[in-house]
Amino acid sequence: MSKGRRGRKKGKKNYRLAGVDEPLTKSVYYLLSLLRMKAKGEYVYRVDIKQSQLAEELKISRQALSVKLRPLIQKGYIRTGRGFIELTEKGLNFMGYYAKPVYVMVSVEPIKRREIYHTLKEKGFGRLTRVAGDVDLIIEADGTKAAEILEYLSTLDGIKSTKTYFALEEI
Repeated sequence: MSKGRRGRKKGKKNYRLAGVDEPLTKSVYYLLSLLRMKAKGEYVYRVDIKQSQLAEELKISRQALSVKLRPLIQKGYIRTGRGFIELTEKGLNFMGYYAKPVYVMVSVEPIKRREIYHTLKEKGFGRLTRVAGDVDLIIEADGTKAAEILEYLSTLDGIKSTKTYFALEEI
């Protein structure tokens, strides 16, 4: 097969992901697509920390930490990897947290939008999405933060209305 202008074989298609300079092969792109289709959305809390650092913080040995983490991993409460630990939805539920997301739809006075968006972004409640339609903003956050978010919104000048939706289950 002859090569094209850029040195790659004609007919061979490369895929690019947003923000990634290096192209992916069709098979790697297919693998990512397959994983995405099979993925189940889940709320997790990720802690970027090495287990040796966590052990040091807890003033125990790395081996003692491993003994403590093992049953949590086996029960599905946490997942560990190189340099991180994730609390799973199951682990959050076990501790009494409502791990499913809450969606707060917010209508804002037009003149106050920029100010309120900035204020909420700095507050860090969760994912903020500006939308067009009956509402101006959607806040997606951990369900345990619902009362805190609504209380805070009630103190802001320029909030016209809110509607809150709790996720029950994925169908």
